[in-house]
Amino acid sequence: MKRTIISTLAMLCLALSSLSAQNHQCNCRGQVIDQNTQQPIPYAVVEVNGTYQYTDEKGQFELSGHEMPMQLCASQMGYGKAHKEMTSCSQTMVFLALPPKPLELSTITVEGDRGASTPLSTVVQDNAQLVSQPVDIGDLLREQPGFGLIKRGGYALDPVFRSFKAEQLNIIYDGGVQVVHACPGRMDPISTHVNPSEIKALEIVKGPFSVRHGQTMGGVVNIVTDDQAPAPGWGGFAEVGYESNGDSRLTQAGLEYSTGIADFSVSGGWKDFGNYQSGDGTTIPSAFRAYDYSLSAGLSPNANQRLQASWRQSFGRDILHAGLMMDTDSDDASVFSLDYKVQNLSPKLYGLTAKAYGSQVDHVMSNARRPNFMMVEAVATVQSQTLGGKVEANWLPGAKSILYTGLDYRRISRSGERVRTIKRHMMTGEPLPQPMVSTDPIWQDAYINDVGAYAEYRLLISDRLSWNSGLRLDWVNANSNAPAPGFTEQYGLLDAQNDLNLSLNSSLHAQLSDEWSLQLAIGRGTRSANMIERYIYHFNVGVDPFEYLGNPNLKPEANHQAELSVRCEGERWQAGGNVFYSLLTDYITAAVDSTLPRKYMPMSEPRFARRFTNIDRAMQAGFEWDAAYRFNDQLSVYTLGAYTHAHNQDWDEPLAQVTPLEGSLGIKYQRGRWWADLRSRFVAEQNRVSPTFGETTTPGFQTYDLRMGAEVLPGLNLGFSVLNILDANYYEHLSWAYRNMPEQGILYEPGRNFALLLKYNF
Repeated sequence: MKRTIISTLAMLCLALSSLSAQNHQCNCRGQVIDQNTQQPIPYAVVEVNGTYQYTDEKGQFELSGHEMPMQLCASQMGYGKAHKEMTSCSQTMVFLALPPKPLELSTITVEGDRGASTPLSTVVQDNAQLVSQPVDIGDLLREQPGFGLIKRGGYALDPVFRSFKAEQLNIIYDGGVQVVHACPGRMDPISTHVNPSEIKALEIVKGPFSVRHGQTMGGVVNIVTDDQAPAPGWGGFAEVGYESNGDSRLTQAGLEYSTGIADFSVSGGWKDFGNYQSGDGTTIPSAFRAYDYSLSAGLSPNANQRLQASWRQSFGRDILHAGLMMDTDSDDASVFSLDYKVQNLSPKLYGLTAKAYGSQVDHVMSNARRPNFMMVEAVATVQSQTLGGKVEANWLPGAKSILYTGLDYRRISRSGERVRTIKRHMMTGEPLPQPMVSTDPIWQDAYINDVGAYAEYRLLISDRLSWNSGLRLDWVNANSNAPAPGFTEQYGLLDAQNDLNLSLNSSLHAQLSDEWSLQLAIGRGTRSANMIERYIYHFNVGVDPFEYLGNPNLKPEANHQAELSVRCEGERWQAGGNVFYSLLTDYITAAVDSTLPRKYMPMSEPRFARRFTNIDRAMQAGFEWDAAYRFNDQLSVYTLGAYTHAHNQDWDEPLAQVTPLEGSLGIKYQRGRWWADLRSRFVAEQNRVSPTFGETTTPGFQTYDLRMGAEVLPGLNLGFSVLNILDANYYEHLSWAYRNMPEQGILYEPGRNFALLLKYNF
């Protein structure tokens, strides 16, 4: 009995002790939320009694095991702090609400009306209703203010931003992956190697205001595919499309599955586009066929880590390029990338990301479909390889600042040659007794290495003022492993060329009121000469008929840019505009050299070749605008447009290939599951042309497009459009004239075109 009493007392003491401990320890969870929207804030910093932790993707964190009383403090970039003192734990969930403090980060996500954009950087989500499938990524950029497209056929639309083109515009995808074209005539730019259906967003940085994506002179276009883990279970899409003008067809589909920890996805597509007709009924040689597929697999062991591997291949066949001397027989590209990211490493080191990638493009072009095939048969087989990687650390020096530091590397190498079989005498046209075979070097087995180091810092100075700055240093090394004898005659024995390039920027963003904001940015972006500019050997790569010769001694060119933007937003309206000025030093262009005779067909005009060279100064200045007004929940109007004035100050003439003043005006109606969008586009005459490069005045024009769509069933969307309703006969200033064709002509745009796109998501 005595032992029983003692045991009972002991158990009571133990129970009381346990209850006492429970009263002094918390056994619950917490969540950080937005004070206005009540939505969770992921990856916020939470201080609990002097120890730190991060919230997960749902904004939640652990409180179990902490002694009472408990002092809580939560913070996150773009928000103020929230404090809370707990003396007891009577709740299962403790909430900390942070007041928003707007902070301008590198991008702003814009959904719905594309007219809404931030002048210095923007993200255009590809989730707007589609009624026709873009030919390639260039089509997605066509309607963005400041962009134009160099058109050499119906495929491979090469973006131009303001006066920047080719490698002056840094086009990548998923934050660093690059696929470098193999064709010297740019029949295969990066825009052709990623299927538009894979794209979740386009990040556009308008100028040298980012240092995190490699050498950036004129701007960045970051093509974003989905690197996030899909929702658990099965998902996918399927779509079919048709366009009447060209009898063009496409089919695409994708499938994904996730367990929550492991996931995979697969997608593929097929396009068969025919020759289209211009507004006056002329058939434009523009047909092509393209196929592609992609595979990806990911592993997310917890909320803070993700590893993803991706593999893509694209195949182009029988692609007509009326604006070039030859057509594409085949173009095969393979791309592999491996990405790893980890977050919440410590209160100061927020996360690490690492990327490795490689790509190869095999390109074959010939003149088999061209008039001069009877005289000479030409087949060029060229390859390009790209290898690269990137490591970036994200630091949190303070509650209102973030620091990105990183290293990246990229190696580009190209090889290939053209084989000409001369079948007839060039002067008399008589058949030769024995055809002559000649092999012409193109890339001279050249390579370029780029090693970069950068830091970008962002600081929230106050509730209404933020500051961003960046610094980047690039070491660029280039050489040719097999220079042609004629090339060494011009430049002697080649040594590796080394450049050390400095790029930097700084910007301030001020929220002047609830409606008005102001942003001022200045920057210097530097770019070393690309492989065409350094090593091309008597090949036609320009808008004119000249042969071009590279120059391995080119100095890096630099863009010194200032940009001012203003935005205002009301309850029913929004508007924005920006003005910019760029001083371009050591600008790379090509001048006719009277000491450099034409190498191939030397009796043909022009008799001399162009040599790439630096000029001291060029400039560009201009403006862009956008505005929208919503009458009610269904009806809205919008406008956007751009103008760029660019001048070669050394030669006292306009820079070549710059789009004229243009603008758009549209009205959109949306009700329930259906919508309609009527847009007009107005383009002014371009009379600021470069006589040195053979440009002529391009007449202005206007077009009207009607797009409509509906969600006919849950997940099933039908899009219909009438493009160029009035069947206008027009061409863009950047479109090239016919070359080596039975008759002379210009690449006119398609006339009236009916398009249908049916897409199902599940």
